[in-house]
This record gives sequence, structure tokens and C-alpha cells, in this order.
Amino acid sequence: MISLFIGFKSLGRCLKECFKKEETKALLVATITIMLIGTIFYHRIEDMTFIDSFYFSFVTLATIGYGDITPVTTIGKLFTVIYGILDLGLVSLSVGVIARELVQFRVKNNSSSEN
Repeated sequence: MISLFIGFKSLGRCLKECFKKEETKALLVATITIMLIGTIFYHRIEDMTFIDSFYFSFVTLATIGYGDITPVTTIGKLFTVIYGILDLGLVSLSVGVIARELVQFRVKNNSSSEN
């Protein structure tokens, strides 16, 4: 349990450092923008509640895809295909950037603790 706490603490410090960089700030803004676009689209076109449209946008963005809520209109289905492709690229890029930053953070901390 202690090692889990230490791991989360280390991850938190790493993420704090990550969001000081312009690249990760841009990814955060892009993610929020995509979530807002999806939420507004599904609310207006698919006539979902804001909570359902936000939930569906998140589930799609996170590539979870439970299937409990689905688009019913043709335009909604086409939008979801494009939205899913954009989401996949954004999520892949985000995971890659955060993984790279985590490795750099660990290397920096290990080398500074050895000195």
C-alpha cells in the first residue's frame, strides 16, 4: 500500500511538471476542445442530455465504447466515426507525450538522487 501511495505521489509530481510545458498544455486544450465539440454536437443533434452527451463523448474519447448510448441519426453516426478517428490520434499522442515525460522525470530524479 505504501509503494502504491509513493507511486501516485511520483506520478502527481511528474504530471505537475508535464503541464508546465507548452506541448502538454496544447494537448490539454485540444482534449477539452474535442470534448466540448462532442458534447455540444450530441446534445444538439442526437437530442441527448448534457450529462449523456458528455458521458458519450468521454467514453468515445477514452476509446472505452460501452455501447449503452449510441447515436441514432445518420449525421450522428458519421460524426462519431470522424470523432473516433480524431480521438484515437489525440489519445495516442497524449499517452506518448506523458510516457516520455514520465521517463524523463524518472531519469532526472534518479540522476539527481545519485549525486
